[in-house]
Amino acid sequence: MNSPNAESDREPSGPDGSGLPATAPTRFHLLLASSGGRDSLGALARLAAWREQGRVARLSVVHVDHGIHPDSAAWGEVARQQADAHGCSFEVRRVTVRPLRGGAGRGSIEAAAREARYRALDEALAEAAEADLAHPPVLVTAHHAEDQAETVLLALMRASGGQGLSGMQAWRDRNGRPHWRPFLETPRRELEAVARATGLGWVDDPANDEPGFARNHLRQQVLPGLQAFWPDAVGRIRTSAQRLSMEQQLLAELAEMDATQSLDRPTLDWRPASGLAPLRQCNLLRQWLSRLGCLPPPPERLNEWLAQVRSAAADRQPLLEWPGGQLRRYRERIHWLAELPEPTQAMPWPDGQDCVERAGGIDLCRRRVRADAQTATRRLITSGDWWLRPVGGSERLRPAAGRPRPSVPCGRLAGRG
Repeated sequence: MNSPNAESDREPSGPDGSGLPATAPTRFHLLLASSGGRDSLGALARLAAWREQGRVARLSVVHVDHGIHPDSAAWGEVARQQADAHGCSFEVRRVTVRPLRGGAGRGSIEAAAREARYRALDEALAEAAEADLAHPPVLVTAHHAEDQAETVLLALMRASGGQGLSGMQAWRDRNGRPHWRPFLETPRRELEAVARATGLGWVDDPANDEPGFARNHLRQQVLPGLQAFWPDAVGRIRTSAQRLSMEQQLLAELAEMDATQSLDRPTLDWRPASGLAPLRQCNLLRQWLSRLGCLPPPPERLNEWLAQVRSAAADRQPLLEWPGGQLRRYRERIHWLAELPEPTQAMPWPDGQDCVERAGGIDLCRRRVRADAQTATRRLITSGDWWLRPVGGSERLRPAAGRPRPSVPCGRLAGRG
């Protein structure tokens, strides 16, 4: 790994040592997500230099306008000027930011803005891939060494485990396409020096100076205090994060060995893991959920649920719910389900629709099921008025005439004709 004081034209290492995720660096199309700020401008200038040296084939700039600040349109124009000065194609993607469900305040808005931003960037990657098959797209962001240190300190204050404390990774997968952070070992001052050398203007987001945000407090108060006593504090934090990241890789490999199956599906055959020690079972589930892109539950709650799974009878379905979704055991399998939103009052099923997509990509469908000896034949119900309403606790399902009528668990969606 390069030191933070490496020469400005040296390219940080990628998985194969080349700085890009495959064997031919010149094949790739880098899409820089630019805010128009000094970090983005410094990253743009550095990437443009690498392009001139033939290290990458194409370089484009994408700016996401959240529409939150009254000057956001002007910020997009600054980002456009920066891209034009470096001979890069440019596009603005405008998004609508809505507070996350159950959230309140500025923190919720910031989280929702981040979610909307990456959704827009994913769309940009997909369109770039379709438009140019010869140059696979790579998302690039300008996160630097201080960003990494702040991320690790935030994780520490949230009582995170090794995964959170390992910080941001230089490479990560975004829906099958790579996200590259090439400047995680580059100090902020170095990127700013590169930005100043361009002679171009940049955006200063006033939100970065608001004292009420935890990251701003770390940036303005905590890190300078640490560096006053330990001048290499950022480097020390980065080294610890790298070591924890290596340990997490080993834990991920152990989970794959323990699972003896793919960890890329939302259903896990629990039989190979049923005889493992509790710590290894917990590691397997946490690594599996992380692979699915889900924030795992706290280890204490996961361990408690695993104890229930081990002691529950075979026909029981122990349930664990947390903001990341829910885990259920059913017939020797563990199922992860994204959290389903619940209506607070009865709501009509949309006219003319047989299926309604809910949160997490789960479809609710109106179906009548008729079972025979071999298969279940499904026929969409196309008539009648249907409603979604909260379950009151007295409802029962009627799967077929003469069959037992199990109760509907409270707190779930119920459909009726």
